[in-house]
Amino acid sequence: MKFYKIFGLTLAILVVSTISCRDMNLNPHDKLAEGTFWQSESDAELALTGMYDQLKAGEPWGSNSFLNSFSLPAFDAISDNAFTQHNRLGLKNTMIAPINSQTGGIVTDFYGIAYKQIATSNYFLENIDNVPTDEAILKRVKGEARFFRGLMYYYLSEFYGGVPIKTTSYTLDEELAQRSNKADVVNQALEDLDFAIANLEDKPYDGHAGKAAAQAIKVRVLMANEKWAEAATLAKSIWDGPSFSLSPDYNSLFTAAEQAGNPEIIFSVKYLRPNKEHIGSLNWGWWLSLSPLQNLIDEFEMTDGLPISSSPLFDPVNPYLNRDPRMVLSADVPGSDNDPGSVFGYPGENGGEDIMWKVRVNSLPTPLRYNLRKYADRSFQETVDQSNHCDTDYVILRLGEVLLNYAEAQNEDSGPDATVYDAVNMIRGRVNMPPLPAGLSQDDMRTAIRHERRVELAFEGMRWLDLKRWGTLVERINTVDDTQVPVAYMHSDNNVLWPIPQSEIDFYSANDLVLEQNPGY
Repeated sequence: MKFYKIFGLTLAILVVSTISCRDMNLNPHDKLAEGTFWQSESDAELALTGMYDQLKAGEPWGSNSFLNSFSLPAFDAISDNAFTQHNRLGLKNTMIAPINSQTGGIVTDFYGIAYKQIATSNYFLENIDNVPTDEAILKRVKGEARFFRGLMYYYLSEFYGGVPIKTTSYTLDEELAQRSNKADVVNQALEDLDFAIANLEDKPYDGHAGKAAAQAIKVRVLMANEKWAEAATLAKSIWDGPSFSLSPDYNSLFTAAEQAGNPEIIFSVKYLRPNKEHIGSLNWGWWLSLSPLQNLIDEFEMTDGLPISSSPLFDPVNPYLNRDPRMVLSADVPGSDNDPGSVFGYPGENGGEDIMWKVRVNSLPTPLRYNLRKYADRSFQETVDQSNHCDTDYVILRLGEVLLNYAEAQNEDSGPDATVYDAVNMIRGRVNMPPLPAGLSQDDMRTAIRHERRVELAFEGMRWLDLKRWGTLVERINTVDDTQVPVAYMHSDNNVLWPIPQSEIDFYSANDLVLEQNPGY
C-alpha cells in the first residue's frame, strides 16, 4: 500500500496563522481556501510570512522550535556550557540519562520541526508560480523558501545524519520517502543554499533572509564537512562585502532597543510588540531557566589576555574582577551590576546591584551559581511579573560568527596567516581584549580560535555544533560532573547523532516499510 505522510502539512495551515480571513461566500471563514489564494503579490508575501513565523512556533510560552526566544540559549545546555533547571527543550533529562529513540524534547522533536518547515517550503515553491508578479520578486521569494529548506536540511544532517529527502509535497498514492545517506542530505542543503545565494539580494539585513544569510549557513555546512578552503573563501566574501560590519558594542546585539539597523546582524528571529512578543527576559532572567557552568565562567580570560590559571591579575577573593567584559555581558555572577551596558562593578557602582539577580539567585539548586545575562532584559527589576513581555530579536547569524568561521577554516586549510590574526583580533578588540600573541603555531591558533568561539558565541546555539565538528563532544560533556551540576552529565559515542524518533520508525513499519535507526539506539 501507498500512504500519504503529512509531516505536519495541511493545505495552507502555515499561512492561516498569519493571514486574516477573507470575505468569501462559498469557502470557510476560519481559514484560507486553496482556490482563492496564490492570486496576488500580497498572497505570496503572506505565505512567506508564514515560513518566518514558524521559527517562532509556540510563542510566547512554547518551545516548538530551537531558534526562538524560548529555546535558542537553552541549546547550550546540551554541552559543557550550561544547565537548564526547568528542563527547557527537554535537555536536563537528556543530559542525565542515556538518550534513546523515545527521548523527549528537542532530540526527537526537531525531526518534526524540520519537516514541517520543509513541507511549508515545498508547498510554497509548488504554488508560487501561480502568482502574477515580476521575475525579480519571484526569484527573491523562491530564494527565501529555498533558504529555509536548506537551513533545515543542514540541521537534520548534523543532528541525525542521513534522513529522507523530500522536495515536493506528498500525493495521496505516494510511498514514503526512504532514508538517504548523510552526503545526499548535505548536498540537498547545499543545492538549496546555492539557489538562495544566486537569487537573494546582497543587502543589509531588513528582516528577510538575504544573500549573506544563505552564504553564512553554507559556510557552516562546508565547515561541518571539513571543506575548509571553500568555507574560508565564502566567509571572506561576506567579510569583504559592503553590507555588514562589526557593531562597536557587543551588548547591542542582544538588546531590543539597539538591534534595529545593527550592522552586524545577518539573520534573526524577529519580534515586535504587541503582536509578536515573548517572555524571554522572564524565562532567562527571573525564572533562572539557564545557568552557565563554572567551567564556562573560568574560560573567560583576564583583561591582560591570560587565563585565570596564569594571570597575575586574578584574585581568588574577587574572582570576577578584571575579566574579559563578555563574561558579565553573557552571565550574571555575584556582584553583577543592573546596567548591562556598564563596566562591571560591585554593588553600588554604576547604578547598583542587579535586583533581579539578588532576589532570585537563591532559587538555583546546588551547585549552580550563575544566571544567563545575554538576552535577559534588565529594564524591569522589582516589578517583574507575567506582563513583562519583550520583543528582543534572537540572532541566528552575525558577522562576528562569520569572522570566527573564516579564522577556523583558513587556519585548518593554510595555517595562521595574517588574515586569521586579523579576524580573531577584530573580535577581541571590540571588547578591549589584547590581540593574540604573534608566532602561534597552527595548533596554538586552533586552541585560540576555539576559546574565542566559546566566549564570543556562548548561548547562541553554537556550542554543540562546534564540539561535534571538533570531535570532542562526548569528551567535553562527560567532564561535567556533580561539582558543577546537580546530577552529572553523561553522553556516549553514539550520541553525536540523535536517534530517529521511534514514532517515525513505527509509522514506517505500520506501512510495511523500514526506516533504519541510527547506530547505538
